[in-house]
Amino acid sequence: MIPKHKTWMLALWVLASAGSLQGQDFHYSQFYNAPLRLSPALTGVFGGDIRVAANYRSQWTSVPVSYKTFSVAADQKFIRRTDRMGFFAAGVALNHDRAGDSRLTWANIDLSGSYTRYLSPQLFLTAGAQAGFAQRSFQLDDLRFDEQFDPLPGRYNPNLPIGENFGNTSQVFFDLGAGLNLRWQSLQTNALVDRLLHRSQLDVGIGLFHLNRPDQSFVEDVAVPLPVRISPYIRGVVQVGLEVDVVGAFTAQFQQPYREMVGMLGARVYLDRNLGRQVALQPGIAMRFNPDLRDAIIPSIELHYNTLHVGFSYDINISDFKVATNPNNTSADRSRAGRGGPEFYVRYVIKKVRPLPEFKICPLI
Repeated sequence: MIPKHKTWMLALWVLASAGSLQGQDFHYSQFYNAPLRLSPALTGVFGGDIRVAANYRSQWTSVPVSYKTFSVAADQKFIRRTDRMGFFAAGVALNHDRAGDSRLTWANIDLSGSYTRYLSPQLFLTAGAQAGFAQRSFQLDDLRFDEQFDPLPGRYNPNLPIGENFGNTSQVFFDLGAGLNLRWQSLQTNALVDRLLHRSQLDVGIGLFHLNRPDQSFVEDVAVPLPVRISPYIRGVVQVGLEVDVVGAFTAQFQQPYREMVGMLGARVYLDRNLGRQVALQPGIAMRFNPDLRDAIIPSIELHYNTLHVGFSYDINISDFKVATNPNNTSADRSRAGRGGPEFYVRYVIKKVRPLPEFKICPLI
């Protein structure tokens, strides 16, 4: 619990942050494990036929402005035996994000589609598009306003009018996005099965979101366009030994005045590469930073078992806000003052078995 002498300082910090970060989208520290959130062009860019994934993030639970974010997504390739130049893919994603005492909520459903063109047996270019509906809403129940302070008894009176005129507390709008991705991989498309002998790969691309700049205003006759979010990224795997890979990823997000960058580096160690029981362990470390400050250090661990991947990361807050994220804020607990929040990820891929005449056009990407 935050001591009373810190409460007003925290409130002022939150209000200042809200003003400078308005229009900011929610994000995941494991951005490389949220591909449809990273770019619509990553729809269908994976080894297999159907991919199902879920992400969950909880942040700043020790202060009154906690964030909880959940996403679930699925995408599938559509490969025709007669099409040797590329393939189509489609996906769907549901996202839900809630923050603070106002329960400011973002909820949306997106449909994405992509086309991947074979440039060579190891090089692929994908163009993707995204369309969906989103809702932003908030609740007034737990909010307090200046007008509710009664000067006569000198205390807060919840029965007094708030003095604010919100046209509505919920807004639904149509949203559009697009993206491009270039994939290189050492595994060639004519491989019948992946025996994990050729694991190096590289994705370079960009995601563009809110291209139609939808109105997200809660006030009548006042338009507040949602700023376009531009998200370039790079992620790759470099095979450095028979059982060891170096993995890395980087992304930057630009959304009007808001800027954020996250970089990640890790090692993937294969404990077993035999078909049917392929197991790998991947520890990693990431850092999120803004142009003016370092925001968080993020250790992570992943377990890969065949086509099932499970990941966990934890934000260690190193920004100026760390004094508020300490639940007790005592000298004995200062070593824990940088706590941030946990994040979980799970993914499962379904791979179909194809007849031999068809396998050459089934890209294992």
